[in-house]
Amino acid sequence: MRRSFSGPLLLVVVGGLFLWHNLHPEAPLFDMVARYWPFVLIAWGLVRLVEVSVWRETGVRRGFSGGEIVLIVLICLAGSGIWAAHEHAPRFVMGGLEFWGQQYDYPVSAKAAAAGAKRIVFENPRGYIKVTGADGGDVTVNGHKTIRAFNKDDADRSDADSPVEIIPQGDRLMVRTNQDRVRSNIRITDDLEITVPRGMSVESRSTTGDHEITDIGGDVDISVGRGDIRLVRIGGNVRLDAGRSETVHLADVKGRVDVQGRGNDLDMENIAGQVTIGGTYTGTLDLKNLAKPLQFGGSRGTELSAQAVPGRITMDLSDFDGRDITGPMRLVTRARDIRVQQVTQSLEVQTERGDIELTPGKTPLPAIEAQTGSGKIDLFLPENAAFRLEATAQRGEAINDYGGAIQKDTQGRSATLAARAGDGPLIKLTARQGTITVGKQGAPAAEDAPDAPGAKQMKKISPKELKDSETKM
Repeated sequence: MRRSFSGPLLLVVVGGLFLWHNLHPEAPLFDMVARYWPFVLIAWGLVRLVEVSVWRETGVRRGFSGGEIVLIVLICLAGSGIWAAHEHAPRFVMGGLEFWGQQYDYPVSAKAAAAGAKRIVFENPRGYIKVTGADGGDVTVNGHKTIRAFNKDDADRSDADSPVEIIPQGDRLMVRTNQDRVRSNIRITDDLEITVPRGMSVESRSTTGDHEITDIGGDVDISVGRGDIRLVRIGGNVRLDAGRSETVHLADVKGRVDVQGRGNDLDMENIAGQVTIGGTYTGTLDLKNLAKPLQFGGSRGTELSAQAVPGRITMDLSDFDGRDITGPMRLVTRARDIRVQQVTQSLEVQTERGDIELTPGKTPLPAIEAQTGSGKIDLFLPENAAFRLEATAQRGEAINDYGGAIQKDTQGRSATLAARAGDGPLIKLTARQGTITVGKQGAPAAEDAPDAPGAKQMKKISPKELKDSETKM
């Protein structure tokens, strides 16, 4: 049986191409394969045509085998896919150009007078933007452009087609990177550092890229599909819409703050205006020194509002910790352990699963309503405070470590604590499954309450040990 040598010849050709690319990495091998892969089928067909002619002279008749037919189909599919990736890589293969293309860097520089302009607007679909406010009347742009292409000619052409321009438009300046002018199979990114007059406002629209803005006296408005944001010393209002981010950091903002989107960590510090937060954050939410009302609404069923946060709020997927908060404060969540200290006005806390620990702080006490579906509630009150108490553990224990006028009642599987100490606000606690403990601030829990915070277990003494001790006395 005669065997075809077209298969081994095909391996020799393919191996030779890859060896040539290893020896000459600057060569656009992917570009060549994408364009000329049909020649593999043509060459294979010619070889088989010669083989059939030779075999026919010797009386052997043999066509394509089943394996060869399958291989032909696979080559056609692979070649068509490579061609599609070559022409439309950003649309069909995420990161395909980063894998197949070459990277080329180009400097970026532009300058324009900002006379009469109140706002600077960025159109930079992909790339990093750093804006710094300074004294002066000019806008200067510096940085570099990264182009991924299959060869340097394509990269040079794309660089020429996408200049960074500063275009006056009425009372604003448009900084345009013109990335939309290049071919769809070219990947381009502009990383820019911009200096602007301190009093200007900043607006940016991008698909992917980080933003860092510092020392701006006007408003800041950023919309980015994916990227981190860092704003420091902003004199106006801030509006952020981040489709996905790892970190959003805001510090020293004098105006309002409105943040929407999805991300990991979000932290704010020293915010003078009202703060509104919406979206989903899977990391840590850290808020410090918020002078005006806070409103948070998350897609995971968490709602938080407060009149101000002179202290600090820290929240992640499992815990909430708040200290020194100006009420009215309201927190509704599905599954978090909650700890609140030093709150004024009124406090409302609800969680479906989780423990609640409340230390309202100095008198006069705020009105409190706390409810957990599954978990314990610990309340610590100042000594000699005025309050009315209605605490119900529907399927659990109620512990009075406060003493005084608090009365305990047990009926079946439920227990209640009730008191009226002076003309104080109403404190209403409800635990559907769990223990409720009411104690004094700074005082250790009673030793006979094993479920109370800080409780100590008493050592059990046997009758023999008791008799021996009496004998020694």
